Amino acid sequence: MAITSTRSGLRRAARRMLTAAVAGMLLATAAVPATGAPAQAAGYTGPHPGAFTGLGFDACTAPSDAEMTAWLQSPYRAVGVYIGGVNRGCAQPNLTREWVASQQAKGWRLFPLYVGLQAPCTTYLRRIDPAQAAAQGRAAADDAATNAGNLGIVPQSTLILDIEYYPAGDSVCSAAVLSFSSAYSARLHEHGYLSGLYTSSGGGGLADHVAAYGRPGHVSPDLVDVANWDGVKTVSDPAIPATYWVKRRMKQYQGDHDETWGGVTINIDSNYLDLAPTRYRSGVVTRTR
Repeated sequence: MAITSTRSGLRRAARRMLTAAVAGMLLATAAVPATGAPAQAAGYTGPHPGAFTGLGFDACTAPSDAEMTAWLQSPYRAVGVYIGGVNRGCAQPNLTREWVASQQAKGWRLFPLYVGLQAPCTTYLRRIDPAQAAAQGRAAADDAATNAGNLGIVPQSTLILDIEYYPAGDSVCSAAVLSFSSAYSARLHEHGYLSGLYTSSGGGGLADHVAAYGRPGHVSPDLVDVANWDGVKTVSDPAIPATYWVKRRMKQYQGDHDETWGGVTINIDSNYLDLAPTRYRSGVVTRTR
């Protein structure tokens, strides 16, 4: 196994979000060298990621089926896939219903990511309109649920909204993001899916959602996926009270680096997941015992 770090300070958005100059450009699928027999894993057919504690990775483009087989020799057993969104940064030639079924048969858990409109106080081309934030959040949830269903990602799965870094302290910006996120979560529940939120530990996204946790009228994400590239494999974060999102947390602890497993090198972000079973019922998501 080899690990090679690259530009550790680069935000995932910088390499994953489309600009007008690169829209429509496809990433080539790397050839997979021959490898020995990979470690075996039991098949999985339930909601994604479901109850899971362990390591996961995400790559800009979903790896090929052969690459995923080779990576069964890695310590990772969960993989993030970008299922859609107007700011999704890479083409997904491998991400099909058949690919999802094949990875489930190998035992991989998925954590689906949806890169929708971004905070209005950022420089992204496609941003939330504060006057239309709730409607835009519902539309994003409709699209995410449709994409998940088309891929065979079953209801009760968690569809993680990717909200990239934005600065704290802008009340208009914060209100727009929270309105968008709350509408996204509520609408996903209507579709029978759970909601997640990916955001940076040091930005306004996490601070705003912590402040809104339990607020009447606000529908919090069912899972939080926090980016903090300190290399520590834990879901504890001083910015999150211990009683919030208990056993419903992920952490992206290392960004943008190469790892090689089974003779296959992929550029990834590394994640640690600590998730108990969850279910959606009557508008409330609860942990099962």
